[in-house]
Amino acid sequence: STDLGRFFRCCKSLSQIIAALELTRYSPPGTVTRTHTETIVDPTWDAVERELRSMDNYEKPLLDLLQDKDNPGANQLSVTGGDGVFHVQIADGQMNWRQAFNPNGPHDIVQVWLSDQGFAAPRNWTWAIDDTIALVRYYYQHGTPNPDYDWL
Repeated sequence: STDLGRFFRCCKSLSQIIAALELTRYSPPGTVTRTHTETIVDPTWDAVERELRSMDNYEKPLLDLLQDKDNPGANQLSVTGGDGVFHVQIADGQMNWRQAFNPNGPHDIVQVWLSDQGFAAPRNWTWAIDDTIALVRYYYQHGTPNPDYDWL
């Protein structure tokens, strides 16, 4: 019984790479701009996917997965966007950022984030929801960039 308890504690800690999910929310259009950041500690994949699918490029445009909630900017994945257009980037332990991109995608500029300072990017640096989920799920499970995609 004691050995089994140690086994489960061991395996849970090894399998839980993501320490926190952070969501940034903005007030609706036409109101005074206010922001609120919500943190979910030790999020399940279901919670991450639910929040990802409910992203909105105005009111809920930022989602971060942190491997160390006390060291933001390092070992994290950030998703910006919503409404079918997402930008995905990853920082390593030295805070070097890389972005997922499609070398064969179109280069026209698309609006990714509409509130606050906003963000626009070439379309080949953005993803639809299915690719975004694949990128985020891999990072959630492994803590590294998905090797099936190009990163710069």
